[in-house]
Amino acid sequence: MKDQNLKQIDNFINNKFLINFFYIFFLISLFLIYLAVFYHPLVGDDYYYKEFVKTNSNFYDYFVERYSNWTGRFSQIIFSFWVFSSDLNLLIFKALLIPLIPIIFNFFLKKIINLNLKLISVEFIILFISLWFILPAINETIFWISGSIAYLIPIFFSLIYLGLFNEKKINKNILRYIFYLVSSFLAGSSHLQAFVGCFVLSTYFIYINYKKENGNFFNFIPFYTLFLFGGLILILAPGNFNRLDYVEDYNFVATIYKSFLFITSSIFYLGDIQSSTIYFLIIFLLFFLFSKKLSYKLFFNLSNSIWIVAFASSLLVVIPAINTVSTRLIFFPILFLTIYFLKLIFYKSDIKQNFKIKNIVFYFLIISFFLQSFLGAISNYVYKKENTLRMKKIESAKELSLDQVFVSHYTIIPSRYTYIQTPEHDQAFLEAMSKIHNIEIKFDKTLPRSKNIRKDIKYFFK
Repeated sequence: MKDQNLKQIDNFINNKFLINFFYIFFLISLFLIYLAVFYHPLVGDDYYYKEFVKTNSNFYDYFVERYSNWTGRFSQIIFSFWVFSSDLNLLIFKALLIPLIPIIFNFFLKKIINLNLKLISVEFIILFISLWFILPAINETIFWISGSIAYLIPIFFSLIYLGLFNEKKINKNILRYIFYLVSSFLAGSSHLQAFVGCFVLSTYFIYINYKKENGNFFNFIPFYTLFLFGGLILILAPGNFNRLDYVEDYNFVATIYKSFLFITSSIFYLGDIQSSTIYFLIIFLLFFLFSKKLSYKLFFNLSNSIWIVAFASSLLVVIPAINTVSTRLIFFPILFLTIYFLKLIFYKSDIKQNFKIKNIVFYFLIISFFLQSFLGAISNYVYKKENTLRMKKIESAKELSLDQVFVSHYTIIPSRYTYIQTPEHDQAFLEAMSKIHNIEIKFDKTLPRSKNIRKDIKYFFK
């Protein structure tokens, strides 16, 4: 009887209908993420860029001003101009953002981790959700439009560039070749942290191919050269040095102290113990599910540990701006660190090994993913309504030629998919909006962030 019950449980866990049902559940969760992106209102810099594009409708003028006075990030300048030049472009960008993520992830598995998995498979979904749960500050780096342009887009070009070094033969198709050349340039010129990490990695890959004395060394040189050229243009941008003038000046001892705290706490998500605990639990879980044989020598193998060097380098490069550090600045380093662990896990693995615990993990992750996505979509919907009400108040006051208007604090408690500025930054934003609209904007006496969306869901059917 006991054996029969165990067999029934096994059959249930491995039931194809149940697995297919959870595939659909996963796709629904992705749709909820799309809704969370769609509903997420413009925040802070989004309005600034939108207004700036309006006053600099000529791309050349916009590019020169941004490069000279604010940033050398080519992709950020190009995409911010395109996205904020019209509401249609903004909608297209949002619509493409979520399909782009699983596509990037599939490319990442194939070209960086050397795994060839179906987009809809138990293993792919486990890895996708695992990485989704451990990426830091996704509210700022994915769901916030300006943040996704500054972080997600550089990841896209960086992975394409690094993936080239996994090619045995470079495809000479003219359109694809040009795409790789452009991607290499943008990988170098899109974000300093991404450039430094990719510089460490691609220089190592170039060296390895040179030592092997194979033809690929010369095939990689055009891409590597354009990557370095992009990095040089990024680093030498006058806007980078102008931005440093905004950084509060601390003495040498204080800088060393804060840098030490930043670097040592980076793998602990800058003190967010809950997130860091989830990170290490998931890494341990992936070792358990997929690693077949692990040797301590792998931890010190140069082809693996070079990713640790990339992790450390991408942290060290932000030291000059240590006083403006935020969680999103560990987005690239954590990705490099995760690749290091994945290289260890999948060095020798049986990706298709079938045991019931893997399916149980699969079900659990999808349920968690769905709940997080559902909460994110609902939270951002309410956030959007509050934001629309605020902007309507400002526009109405402007039309009535009022000298002053009072707006409420945002009451929504943010989900992991919601980027809300701190009250201090929100105040600075309203002051900037006051100058744009020529009207004094102040907060009324409502309390900030007091709406718990979970309670609304709880009492929905009451």
